[in-house]
Order: sequence, then structure tokens, then C-alpha cells
Amino acid sequence: MTSCLRPYEDVKKRLERHILQLFCVASSSSDQLPEITIIDEPRRSITAENVQDFIYSREFHNASKNLIVLEREAYGSKSNANIEEVTKKQEKVALLFNELGREVSEIIGKSLETLFSQNGNESRIISEITEAVKAVAEQVYEDEKYYTTKAELKPRPRKWKQKWARVIKQSVDRRMKEQAETPSGQHSSTFAKQLEHMGKTMTSDMILVVNHLKPLYPDIFEVCDVYAKNFHDYFSAQLNAMTDLELGESDALLLLVWLQCIYPNEIENHPDLVHIVNWDNLGPLLPYEKVSELEQRYISNVEEIVEARMNTSLNMEVQFWNEEKEPIILNEVSHSELPIDTIQALNGEIEGAEKVSLQLVNRLLPLLIEKLAGFLKRFKLKFEKFVEENRNHAYFLPIVIANLNSSGDYRDYIGTLENRPLEDEVKWYVWNILSDIERIGFEALLQDLYLDLEPYFKKLSEKNGLCSNGNVLQIVKISDEYIPKFTTLKSCYYQEIVETIHLYLVKEYITRIMKKKVSFKSPEQQKILAKQMFENASMIKECCMTHGSQARYLNDAIPKLAEIVNLQDIDAIKLVVASLAHEYPDISKSQVGAVLYIKGNLKSSDLKSILNILDIGEILDDDTPKLFSYIKVS
Repeated sequence: MTSCLRPYEDVKKRLERHILQLFCVASSSSDQLPEITIIDEPRRSITAENVQDFIYSREFHNASKNLIVLEREAYGSKSNANIEEVTKKQEKVALLFNELGREVSEIIGKSLETLFSQNGNESRIISEITEAVKAVAEQVYEDEKYYTTKAELKPRPRKWKQKWARVIKQSVDRRMKEQAETPSGQHSSTFAKQLEHMGKTMTSDMILVVNHLKPLYPDIFEVCDVYAKNFHDYFSAQLNAMTDLELGESDALLLLVWLQCIYPNEIENHPDLVHIVNWDNLGPLLPYEKVSELEQRYISNVEEIVEARMNTSLNMEVQFWNEEKEPIILNEVSHSELPIDTIQALNGEIEGAEKVSLQLVNRLLPLLIEKLAGFLKRFKLKFEKFVEENRNHAYFLPIVIANLNSSGDYRDYIGTLENRPLEDEVKWYVWNILSDIERIGFEALLQDLYLDLEPYFKKLSEKNGLCSNGNVLQIVKISDEYIPKFTTLKSCYYQEIVETIHLYLVKEYITRIMKKKVSFKSPEQQKILAKQMFENASMIKECCMTHGSQARYLNDAIPKLAEIVNLQDIDAIKLVVASLAHEYPDISKSQVGAVLYIKGNLKSSDLKSILNILDIGEILDDDTPKLFSYIKVS
């Protein structure tokens, strides 16, 4: 590099040059600026026209170097120099600095645009940007030398680094403000367009900075961090402005997704950027208080939306009940859309929160389940009213069955939340409401059956009613015709209702045995009654098992009572009573005594001896099926 400095003859000037040369060696390694070589003696003068020619020919590095020479000459003149001439030189220098600054700023300011749409001219573009960067670096170096040596040369510092930083900021702002395209995702709001545009622009532009601009800049410029900070600050400013608006649920969720998911995962942790940019120094996009406020606004909006959607769905369901229409059969099951609508409303919001963070889900889920509980309470009241007022409805049973099936859908849904952070008390609260709904449904389905069976069970209580096959035949016939009406229940509910009927038939029959309406002293009479009891038990068992009852524990109750009636040997009776108490630990002495009442030939001492067998007793736990607990002895 050829120096154009005028000769310095005096020792002082030579000493200054020597000091500057030493400074160049020291600072070039520490500041990592381009090497600036100082030549001992200039061979020709530099003119403003020379610098102007360099600018026109876009040799900005040469223009910058030579402009510094002119600057030194213009501001380094001795006090006895012609003031007018010095002023003109300084004015020319100022004009040249302005012109060079404009040209360099334009290239640097548009470097991202030109690189982005290079159209095969990458080498030319890179060359031009390199010239501009070197020109800026030369000026920055000169400023640094001014700060370090505390030279009195005016008007340094010219603060080209600060000007460069402003140009970068302006270019970033311009890029981010460009018209956003329609987003590729499902959202189409203004926020969605703006966020997606900013995210794509920031990512693609930062990759250009890393791959193309970073190699052109000295390390002291920290060009990647400067660009990243400007993009980050712009993003942050826009998000802050958005959060100050009245946001709906979808926009609040969208902002949270960008804040806590897309921005950190897809931008900060982009493989081309994560190890290049010092993201930690940039701070959060939004302060913690604003994020927390945004989350709360989102949650409140979600609660309102879910509750409104549930209420709308419930109103539509009630309207359907009143239209005398039959529910559709889906997969052989009476179907209602209500649980689908409500569960989708819940799941949609939970899935949305999952896009943000598990912490947000953990905050939202209990609140949504509380909304579900409130909805189910409202549903129970309307369902109960329908059952009470619409027994003559053309499709009463199908509607009750469809809504009973719905209860199963809600139970299944709560079951899917097993691994969610949901308090057991909340789950039990929902389950208890569902149990009430199921009770209402089962009672509605069985009410007519029980009414039809009641007259025949009453006949069993008459003096010779237990000895007649006709009553039980009618009971079984009615049950056999009624049970198929329930086949469109979900399998779990169908199983439950068949077993409920099975329990009811056995329970009611035994209740009639214990009414103490008959007492036979003759063993023959006792045998006839026992034979009839065996036959009746067999008919009840066959009916219920044919329709799918799994309540096999009920099948031995009536036969064992029949054995007690039939047997005459006291020890044999004791064995049967012991077996009965083992199988049905909820049986009581009064109930066994009511059966023994039929055996009118028992001595009081034998009766007491038999009943003492029950003093040994069996432990009754919660899992033991109950039968005799439901039977009252008159």
C-alpha cells in the first residue's frame, strides 16, 4: 500500500509516525480491524478529485483511505496557514465524507435485499459489499486511533461505527415491515401474517448474515450479534404492541406459541444460528409480567369460549329431544353428538396449550374440567326434567339410551386424563355427577319394566303364590321381551342393566320367600315348595344368562334357600346355612330365620342352633357382591 502523506522533515513528525506504526501493530491483533499500513514517505499528493474518482468507480476502500489523508491535511494545518484555504479544504472533506457515507450506507443498508435476490450476481455483490465494509472499517479504525492516542486532530471521531449500526437497524426495520404474505399455516389473522412474515424474514436474513456477511467483517463489528439484536428488538417491540391490544383467544394463543415455542425452537435454536449468535444477551421478547398477563388473558378467554360452546351444544341437544326425532344408531349404539362437541371443545384448547408449554396445560386443564363439571350439572338437570315430563315421547327410550351412552363417553375421556396433573378430587367430582346421570337414565329405562313385573311379584306373596309356576313364567316372559330394547346401549351399560335386572328378579323373589306368608309342618309340603323354588331359580337364571348377565354370584342364592326348605336333617341344614353365609356374607340372622319360618316343624332349640352358625360370620369387604343387603325382612 502506497502512502500519500506529505514529507515530514522534522523529528517530531517522524516520532509521531513511528508511534502510530507501533499502534497499528498492537491494535490490529487486539481489535481485529483490517491491517492499515503506514508508508514512510508519500510520493504524490492526494486531491479531492482523486477521492471523488474512487467513489464514482466504487473503490470505496481506496476512497476511505485517501479521504483520511485529506482529512489529516485539512485539519492538521498550522495556525499560520491561510484560514480561507483551510476552511475550503475542510468543507471539501466534509462533502466527500457525506458522499462516501451515502454510497457506503446504501450498499450496506441494502446488502440483505441484494444478497436475497442476487440473480446469479453473487460475486459482484459480495465484492461491492466488501468494498463498503472495508471503507467503514477504515473509518472505525481511525476513530479508535483517535480515542487511543487522544490526538487533537479534528473533527474526529466521526462515529462511523455508530452510523453503520443505525444503517443496520434501518435495514432490519425495513425488511421486517415489508408486506406479509398469506401464512402457510391454518391461521389467517393479521397477527398470523405478521408473525409468520417476521419469523421467516428474521431466520432467512440471519442465515444470509452468517454465511455471507460475517466473513466480510472484522470481528470487532460482531456483525451477527448486531443484526440479531435488531431483529430481536423489532420482534419484541411488535409483540409488546400486540399485547397492548384487546386480544381474542386465538390471537393470544398464537402470541404464546410464538413466544414460548416457535421463536426459541425454530429461530434461536436454528442449527445455522444457535452457536453463532449470543442469544442470551438479547433478553426475553416480552417481560415476565407481560407473558404472565397474556397467559391469564388467554386462559380467561378459553374458559369463556369453552363454556359458551358447551352451552350452545346443550341447547341444541335439548332442542333435538323436543323435536320427536329418533337418535341415530352408530356402530349399533344409540348416538348423541353432545359429548363429541364438548370433548372436542376441551381437547382443542388443551392441544392448543400444548403448543405453548406443559406449564400452561397444567394451569388450564383443571379449570376446563371444572367447566366440564358445571356443564354436566346443567345437563343432569335438563335430562332429569326430560325424563320426568316426557315418558310418552315417541322415542323416549332411545333418547334416554343415547344420553346414557354419552355418560360413558365422558367417563372414557376422564380416563384419558389419568396421567395428567389433575387432582383426584376433581375427577371424583365429575364421576359423581356422571353417576347421578347414569342413575337417572337406568331408573328411566327400568321403570316400566318394574311396573309391569310388580303385579306378578305381588302374587308370589299370596298364600300359595310361591308354589305356582305361572307367576314366575310371566315374570321371565316380560323380562325376556323387555331386555332387547336395551341392545343399543354401550356394551358396559348393557351389561350393567342386564345384571341390574338379574339382581332385581332374584332380590324380589327372595323378598317374597321371606314374607312369612307360608309355614309348612309337613316335610312333603316343604319338598314341593323347594322343588318349585329350584325350578323358578332355573328359569330366572336361564333368562338372565341368555341375555348376557355375568352376575353368576346370584345364581346360587335361591337354590340354597330351597335346600334349607327341603332338608330335614339339622346338621345338613347347618352346612347349607354355613355355605350360604360364606357365599353371601351380607345375609343376616333375621333373613335366615325368615326362611326357616317356612319349616313349621323346627323346634326352637334347633332354630337357635342353626342361627348360631351365623355368629362365626364372614368378613364383608367392599369388593364382595351384595344381595341380601338389598332385602328387607317384614
